[in-house]
Amino acid sequence: MTDRNKVKGANAAQQGRRRVTVRQIIAIALAILAVIFIAQNRQEANVSLLFITVTLPLWITLACATVVGIAVGWLFHRRST
Repeated sequence: MTDRNKVKGANAAQQGRRRVTVRQIIAIALAILAVIFIAQNRQEANVSLLFITVTLPLWITLACATVVGIAVGWLFHRRST
């Protein structure tokens, strides 16, 4: 095997590894904070949407809002090139 082939093989191995970006670290930290916030808020809350009002545990309301936020972010996500 020539030196040139060894370098190509090493570059291919390095490209196969994924680096954790600052953006991913921030996203993970925010997700952990959201889970902690939801877990600490378990009292009942009145939730109104248009003409409907229901009483739910606050953690369910917060979890639903978090899921909706993630869905909206995913739908509007644009991958940078």
